[in-house]
Amino acid sequence: MQGRLADSLLHIIDQADGIVPFPRAEFSAFVSRLATGPVSPSVFGAYCDLVLALDADSLDEAQTLFREIADAQNVAWGPLIKELADPDQDPDSNRYRRFADGDPDMPLIIQPPPADLAQNARRLLSEAFALIDAGNPELSGEVRVLLREIVLAVGSENIKGLRFDGISAFMLWGGVVLNVGGYKTALDMVQALAHESGHNLLFGLCAHGPLHENDDRERYPSPLRPDERPMDGIVHATYVTARMHQAVQRLLMRGALSQTQIPQAEQANTENAKWFASGMQTIDRHARLTPLGREVMGRAQDYMREYT
Repeated sequence: MQGRLADSLLHIIDQADGIVPFPRAEFSAFVSRLATGPVSPSVFGAYCDLVLALDADSLDEAQTLFREIADAQNVAWGPLIKELADPDQDPDSNRYRRFADGDPDMPLIIQPPPADLAQNARRLLSEAFALIDAGNPELSGEVRVLLREIVLAVGSENIKGLRFDGISAFMLWGGVVLNVGGYKTALDMVQALAHESGHNLLFGLCAHGPLHENDDRERYPSPLRPDERPMDGIVHATYVTARMHQAVQRLLMRGALSQTQIPQAEQANTENAKWFASGMQTIDRHARLTPLGREVMGRAQDYMREYT
C-alpha cells in the first residue's frame, strides 16, 4: 500500500508541477521515507483529501495538503492506541470522523469517548495482545504490521438503530476506530483485532483489483448485519468471520485460555462458524468473484471446512 501511495504521489506532483506550488525537495524526501517504514493512517487520508481537492480545483487546499504530506514522518510499528480528540479542534480526529462516516446506509458521527470507558478499552486491548502474543504469535505479528493506529471513540445513534463496534476505512488505511462500549472481555477484543485487521488486509489486497464484479447497488443478506448489504460488505464480513474463528481456535488449541475463557471461546466459534456458512451461502448464490476473490475466499473455505 505504501508503494502504491508513493507511485500515485509521484504521478500527482508531475501533473501539479507549475499549477500548485509545493515543496518538491521535501515531498521527494517523504516519498523516500515511504520505503523505509510505516506512516500514519492520516497520511493516506491526506492523500485522499488531496485528490479530492485537486479534482475540485481547490488549489489553496491542495497546497496545504501537499505541505502536510511532505512534513509527515515515519511512525513506530503499531498499533498506537489513542482516544479520538475533539474533531472540531484536531485535524486528525476530524479526518477520522469524516472518513468513518463512509456508509450511506449507516450514517454515523463518532465522538470522543468517556475517560473511564477509554481506560477500560485500553485494559482489554492490553489483555488481548497478551493472549495473542502468547497463543497466536502469527496473528499478533500480522496485526502489528497491518494496524498503525487504534482510535477509541463512541458513536451517535444512527437512523436504523444500529451501533458500530469497529470501523475500518480504505481511505485511512492502517487505522481502525473501536467503540469503547462495544467489547466486554479480552476475548471479545481478540476477535475485534482479528476482524478489523482483516478488513485492512483485504483493502490492501484490493489495491490490485476488486474481489468481485457485482454492482454496488445490489443488496444481499449479511451474516453480521440485520440490514442488507452490497456484495463487497458480504465478502468482507464473511472473510473476517473465518479470521475471527481462526484467532480464537488457535488460542484454544494452544492452551492459552483460562478455564473461564474456554466456554466463551467455544460459544464464539459456534457463532463465527454459523456466520461464515451464512455468508458463503450468499456468496455462492450471488457473487461474481474475480480470480483474486476466488483465491481469498477459497482459502477461507479451506480453513473453515473442518468447522462448518
